[in-house]
Amino acid sequence: MRFSAFILYFLFSVGTNAQAVLTGKVIDSVTTEPLVGANIYVKSNWQAGATTDVNGTFAVKGLLSGDILIISYVGYDELSIPFLGEAHVEIELQVSTNSMDEVVITAERLAAEEFTYKKIERLDIYLNPSAKADPLLAVNSLPSSTTLDESANISFRGSSPGETGMFLNNVPLYDFVRFSQLNGIGTFGIFNTAIVDELLVFPGNPPLEYGNTTSGLVAIKTTEEIPEKSVHTATVSLASYGFLIGRSLGEKQSLTAFSNYQPSGVIKALNADALQDIEAFSSIDLGINYLNVLNDKTILKIFNYSLLEGYDFNYRQPTLSALFEQRKRRNFTVTNLRRKQNDHEFTFNSSISFSNTDFSFADTDITLDNFDAFGSLNYKVSLGKFRLKSGFAYDYRKRRFDGTFYTIDYAQGPEFPTESIDVTSELIRPELYTYLTYYLGNNWIFGGGVRGNLSTGTQENFLSSQLSSKFKLNSNSSLVFAVGNYHKYDFGTEGESILNESGQLSLDYSYKTNNSLIMTASIFAKMAKVNNLENNLIGLELFAEGNIIDKLRGQISYSLIDGTSTNLEGIEFPNAFDLDYFIRGNLAWKINGSWTCNSNFSFRQGNYYRPFSIAEFERDLSVFRPEFSSPENQVRLPDYGIMDISLTKSIPVSEKLNIIVFGTINNVLNRGNIREFTYNFDYTEMSSALYQQRTVYFGAIVNF
Repeated sequence: MRFSAFILYFLFSVGTNAQAVLTGKVIDSVTTEPLVGANIYVKSNWQAGATTDVNGTFAVKGLLSGDILIISYVGYDELSIPFLGEAHVEIELQVSTNSMDEVVITAERLAAEEFTYKKIERLDIYLNPSAKADPLLAVNSLPSSTTLDESANISFRGSSPGETGMFLNNVPLYDFVRFSQLNGIGTFGIFNTAIVDELLVFPGNPPLEYGNTTSGLVAIKTTEEIPEKSVHTATVSLASYGFLIGRSLGEKQSLTAFSNYQPSGVIKALNADALQDIEAFSSIDLGINYLNVLNDKTILKIFNYSLLEGYDFNYRQPTLSALFEQRKRRNFTVTNLRRKQNDHEFTFNSSISFSNTDFSFADTDITLDNFDAFGSLNYKVSLGKFRLKSGFAYDYRKRRFDGTFYTIDYAQGPEFPTESIDVTSELIRPELYTYLTYYLGNNWIFGGGVRGNLSTGTQENFLSSQLSSKFKLNSNSSLVFAVGNYHKYDFGTEGESILNESGQLSLDYSYKTNNSLIMTASIFAKMAKVNNLENNLIGLELFAEGNIIDKLRGQISYSLIDGTSTNLEGIEFPNAFDLDYFIRGNLAWKINGSWTCNSNFSFRQGNYYRPFSIAEFERDLSVFRPEFSSPENQVRLPDYGIMDISLTKSIPVSEKLNIIVFGTINNVLNRGNIREFTYNFDYTEMSSALYQQRTVYFGAIVNF
């Protein structure tokens, strides 16, 4: 059911056929860095123009001598220049000095930001066709992502999605996907890219200024920019109707609000075969982001998000076929207050979150209520070559599981026994941390931290620790080494709290040139204890991106993981993420300056499963009891492979109106990727349950 709810906002614009062509590059006047997504228009003809690409370059056709070019970019002063017949120009834009009436707030930085594996900015998400304008899907397109399903859940380097930490403006979120099933797997993220400033990705050795993760971490920051002009965006597509408005409330405040409605009727009608197991889905959400620059030292941010959704699909077991219905209500509020004075910075972060989800099929009826409250106080100081950050965090989680479900997993249906349970669980996690960064000259950076809990109830004490080092080999390349041990308390299967832990070691190399050739290589190892399993992993990642020929850019990545797991009985078997190869790639072709065609592909080994061996008939229940092979005798499903193709065109109608039309075909080859095997009542017949089949999706985005 992975379809595109949003595609790209900023892509390459239309050119026209005329006597003259102007090529150029738009850069920041101070840093000389290229500006990606800057708009270039001809004053006398708004349909003639272009948008800068990932190198900051552009080409405008149909120019006459004396035409006036207007160059604009968010946060920079608009510039007008005459066209005098030259073939190439380099344009420098200056940062706007009027947007906040000379009130300057320095953006907050993580203490461990120098050791970030990948920084993804808002425009990177829009320009990444694999992301479909979704921040979480952008993360899942990285070579360090090892997600083995078609979802927005994030797995890093062979770790389960439950081990990954997700933070929005420095507070943890534990429920961040749409259309989530009882197992927590969901199709899209809940984050609207328009309010995102950047994502910092740590696939291993997550910085200890954050807690609650034994794997990797994604830190999302919302924008702190007060717009000079109001921004309006409307989206109309097969399964999404949305609107966003952003505007300033005076010189020091801004408000952004967005809402989306996602119905299933039209997309199901056009993709009936591919979506035959989905009966219906719908969602409506509302997000409000408020920013207030109280003074030149203090900033306040408040973000609130509400979601209502429903998801119905056909559920099949050997003894039952029924409609599975899911209804969910979700709301959270994140508040941030930051004050910076000279070399000192104080921050207060808090969140209140709750959700109510109902799951039902046949005789089952399960309600899952979650309530989370978080607060943290942090202090950061700069002392010459040292940066010190320390703080206290209090994380409270409450979960209630109330429901009726089948007693025996292979005997489901109205004639089989059920049981009911009502369990409320609590996690209370007060933690203290300290993180220190040391700059040794211009090329060496060291960082290290510790984080410990204050024991509550039956919880035992723990102390997490880490050490990181970054060395700049030259202006184009660097090495990052990190080692650490990490802890996280989580809910157990029976309501108790369990302590998960891991030890990690990683070495990451990156290389980038001025012509945007990017190459990375990583090796890593991990030993973890998660949910009573001991996991040992070692892996390799390779990535390359660059221009293949003129107007054709490509990227490819390769990942390998050697992993084993050991259960409580001491039985060793292949880890679920044990992979000899996981290959991803993308080709982006700019056609005549007005169209962009993207092709994404992914190829990997199939998931492990336990083959069926025998079924015995139980007379008291009149049902067959299946037996499957032991964990150490698992085998693989067939290889997984998929290719998607998308086509986009940006149409500048006027100075203030721009329309982006898009179309995409997911799984264009209609390959039948097997998700699992299902069986009939007596297990004499086996059939394949498939991942996404070919789907067609299209729509338009209007910016005005």
